[in-house]
Amino acid sequence: MDFPIFEHLHLYEGLRELVNISYSNVAPFRLGGFERDLPPDLELEWTDPDGMLDLRRAIARRHGVPPDRVLVTSGATEANFLVNAALVRPGDRVVVDAPTYSPLRDCPRGFGASVLPVLRDCGTWSLDLDRWNRATKPKTRLLVFANLNNPTSAPLSRGDLRALGELAEERESHVLVDETFRELAFAGTPPSAATLGPRMISISTVTKLYGLGALRVGWIVAAPEILRRIRRIKDYTTVGGSSPGQILATWALQRHRRFAQRARAILDRNRTIVRERFDAIPSVEGRVPSAGTVLFPHCSRSVDRLASRLVRKYRTVIAPGRFFGVKDHFRLGLGGDSAELAQGLANLERALKDVR
Repeated sequence: MDFPIFEHLHLYEGLRELVNISYSNVAPFRLGGFERDLPPDLELEWTDPDGMLDLRRAIARRHGVPPDRVLVTSGATEANFLVNAALVRPGDRVVVDAPTYSPLRDCPRGFGASVLPVLRDCGTWSLDLDRWNRATKPKTRLLVFANLNNPTSAPLSRGDLRALGELAEERESHVLVDETFRELAFAGTPPSAATLGPRMISISTVTKLYGLGALRVGWIVAAPEILRRIRRIKDYTTVGGSSPGQILATWALQRHRRFAQRARAILDRNRTIVRERFDAIPSVEGRVPSAGTVLFPHCSRSVDRLASRLVRKYRTVIAPGRFFGVKDHFRLGLGGDSAELAQGLANLERALKDVR
């Protein structure tokens, strides 16, 4: 196995003190906000390898499945790794949505697969099912998406998901959908892919909507046979997760409405800031999405030179589009501190005047 370097992750090393307008998360939730103490008799020696039952029940309700179709993991990163480890073999063909978050594209490469990105229609970021039909040849092992898409926040509709499930059935493939951002569509939340057929697999985490990335709690929702294969591999990765983290994650999931209202208030405020500022930046073009935590505008200047200038002169971070497979775009985050976002956008406007 030879896994590509996760370059986007390492972008942030040494840049923590800078203004960062590239993050995809919602502002972090603080420990004091839980309004509860951990049980003093909590056993810290052992935890259920499948995840605590109350947590699996809470996750199952969010996806509309029974708890026995849920496996708790150490974040969505482990979930993605385990699905690929269970399904992908050297020489397999994997077809991946583009643009996309790089681990979704690069993890199957680490297991020796041939990976084919299928680009969405730039601008609208809509899915072209004809392209997917042409790209998904017989014996394609896996079709990979994020819903909502990262970095564009574009959704896959129920019709899209059903069509992909039918395509996977015809090709004897599986469909992996990272649903980390799905519920950040709020009233327009698409269905969980795992409810639409046995070849559909969903992964997610408490990192984004809940602002609880440090808990490292994620999950896989899949058919029982797939979960059996994944469990055998998980015995060699984390076995079981952190009990304190799972207790806190359960508390948050049981208060989903509270966290969704918090996230929506932050995102609505920040969307207004971006819409107003973009009118003054002619070199940048892109619609601010009504859902999700990120947008992916086009830039008429060199994005790599712009990103470098922002860091060196203005101490500001954006995520260049090359990380996601489209070089003339960059990712902006909508879920952070509003004052920091406004400052970062002002710095972006100034930096664009320096870059030709």
